[in-house]
Amino acid sequence: MLLFAFLLVFAACNKDEEEEAQLAPTSTQNGFAINYTATWCGHCGNWGAPLIHDYATAAPNGAVLTAHGSNDPMTNSYYGGFTADRTTGGGIPSFWVGDVKTTSATAMTDLLTKGAEAGVDYSYSISGTSMTVKTKTKFFSPTAGAYYISVLVLEDGINGNSTSGQYKQSGTSNSYPNDDYKHDFVLRTAATAGSYGELISTNPADAAEVTKDYTITIDAAWVNPYPVVIIWRYDATAQAPQYKFVNSLKKK
Repeated sequence: MLLFAFLLVFAACNKDEEEEAQLAPTSTQNGFAINYTATWCGHCGNWGAPLIHDYATAAPNGAVLTAHGSNDPMTNSYYGGFTADRTTGGGIPSFWVGDVKTTSATAMTDLLTKGAEAGVDYSYSISGTSMTVKTKTKFFSPTAGAYYISVLVLEDGINGNSTSGQYKQSGTSNSYPNDDYKHDFVLRTAATAGSYGELISTNPADAAEVTKDYTITIDAAWVNPYPVVIIWRYDATAQAPQYKFVNSLKKK
C-alpha cells in the first residue's frame, strides 16, 4: 500500500512537471482592456458593450474584461480594486486599454504593436467548483522593479435580455433588436484578494522564469468560466496607474 501511494504521488509530480515544461511564454503583446459597467447604465449597453467587444476582437488572446459596479448583481470587490489605480474618471462606461484611459477605436491595435518585457503561458482545469491554473512567466529584457501576476476568472454569455430580471441590461433596445443581449467578459473572481494579484519577482534577470500554481473556488452556477492571466510592473513613484500593464493571455 505504501509503495502504491508513493507511485501515485510520483506520477502526479511527473504530470505537473510535464505540464510546466510544455508552457512557453513569449514576448508577443496580447493586450489588455477593462470596461467599468453596470446593468442600470444605459450608455453601458448602448455603446459601451459594442466597444469592449471591438477590443476583444482586436485582441483575441488578450485579457479583455468587464468589471461591474455597485447595485449590479455581478459586482464584487475587484471593481474597487481596479478603480483605485485605474479610475473611472467619475462615470461609466469607462475604459482603460493598457495604461491609457480611452475610448479610441484604435487603442488596442496600437497597444498590440508594442513588444513586451515579459510573457506568460498557462494551463487550467476545472473539477466541480475548483479551478486549477498553472502559470509560467518569462522575462525578456525586463525593467528593474516589482512584477505582479493576476489570475482572474471571467464568464461569457450571461443573459441580459428584457426577461432576465436584475440582469437586464439598460440601453440595448437599438443595439440588440432581437432582445438577445449577453453579458460577456464578466469578472467573477480571482486567485488573490487583490485585483492586481501577487508579487512574483523583483528586479528579475533577462530570461528568468517563474512558475506559480493556483486553486480558485468557482460558483457551480457559472457557465463555462475561464481564466485570464495578467502581468504588471509596480512603480510606486509613477502617477496612476502605478501598476503598469506588461502582458496578458487568454486561453479558452
